[in-house]
Amino acid sequence: MLTGPASGLSQLASLLTVESLVRVGEDGRDQPWLAESWKLSEDGRSLSIKLRPGVKLSDGTPVNADFVAKALPESVRAQSGSAFDDVETVSASGADRIEIRFRQPSMFHLEALEAPITKAGTRAVGTKPATPAIGTGAYVAAPGSTTEFVSNPDYYLGKPAIDRVVVSKYPSVRTAWAELLRGNLDVLYEVSPDALDSLEHSTTISTHVITRRYQHVIVLNSHAAALRSTETRRRLNASIDRKAFVRNALNGHGLESSGPIWPLYWALPKTSPPDAKPAGHAGKVSFTCLVVPGGADERIGLEVKRQFAAAGIDMAIESGGSQQQVQERMAAGRYDAALIELISGPTLLRPYIVWLSTGSANPGQLGNATVDLARQRARLATNESDFKEAVAAVQAAFEADPPAIFLAWNQRARAVSNRLVVASPEPGRDLLSTLRLWKLAPDAPHTSRN
Repeated sequence: MLTGPASGLSQLASLLTVESLVRVGEDGRDQPWLAESWKLSEDGRSLSIKLRPGVKLSDGTPVNADFVAKALPESVRAQSGSAFDDVETVSASGADRIEIRFRQPSMFHLEALEAPITKAGTRAVGTKPATPAIGTGAYVAAPGSTTEFVSNPDYYLGKPAIDRVVVSKYPSVRTAWAELLRGNLDVLYEVSPDALDSLEHSTTISTHVITRRYQHVIVLNSHAAALRSTETRRRLNASIDRKAFVRNALNGHGLESSGPIWPLYWALPKTSPPDAKPAGHAGKVSFTCLVVPGGADERIGLEVKRQFAAAGIDMAIESGGSQQQVQERMAAGRYDAALIELISGPTLLRPYIVWLSTGSANPGQLGNATVDLARQRARLATNESDFKEAVAAVQAAFEADPPAIFLAWNQRARAVSNRLVVASPEPGRDLLSTLRLWKLAPDAPHTSRN
């Protein structure tokens, strides 16, 4: 659930090759995808799902009820961790219908349907999949390659107009930007906030900004002596001016955050968070924060350090090495604080499995008993009214006994050459999700490679 440069290729590959029973809208609600419709029983313990007809994997395997009933348990277990414990059985109840039985009712059951549908033995996630995922997407990995994708001629919504996608890595955004201007590539996939402003003025390139479901977070180790006090961790949160943080550290390209829940989530109370009050200078606080050196993380760390210093708090920045090394130290508990990116939205299930202190998806001793109790209440809610109250309690628990400082939801842009006619996605959805509908502009030269 941590993100970084290594995960970019995996995310792009999944976007092109893999689909799920449902996709999640901007408000966190499920929308039909491979599932045409679904119905939850009155007691909340049985879910009947009707599959979209005519869907096949890229290798020709029919995606019928028998296939999905076998593939879904492994996928939900891999993506949703302990949420899978509620699943009792998954079985075919007809050629195009499956039925899922649960041990207990929960509002999380529908959110778990976001798990990808792939052939057994292939992987839809992971930074270095041993075998490319075989899914139902509009593209398929070229034989023996993890960086080249070809169109799926049997895609159920029609063969894509773009036949081939080749992914190339560049040492910097500046280098990739130069190649884009020379016509040697068509799309720059990851444009960070520090480079976005310079790209927006081009007349031959279009930029498309998206607020990602990932947050810049400073995780606080409540077992460390310096941060054991709940009051200290509250003081750290109150000392951050998040508007100034977005302006100074992210060049204005971010969305202020006050907790782990996506701000447009349907069950989140629609009230504005109170303005942070000055934390004052009561008592000396000193601690060390692990930061991956170079790039945006270093600038973010320096901005947080500056704001803390103004509040009489001393945060020393320590180079944590690579992202993997930071994660290893977190898992071992050898840190005071760590600056990382974490997935959080747009559903509640995502932050649930990340912040559950005993969960398998927890990247390293995150969370505490206070937030565990609040999340468990949300998991056991069986109707929308109770669930909304539980979601409000989750948000309150993170404020009362904060295990982290939630700084901002980050933004990224896709830069696309005007040689391509691009189909606009739904609000909040990645531009690349419409790649199958893209076309070459009628007067575009055929000189680009990627």
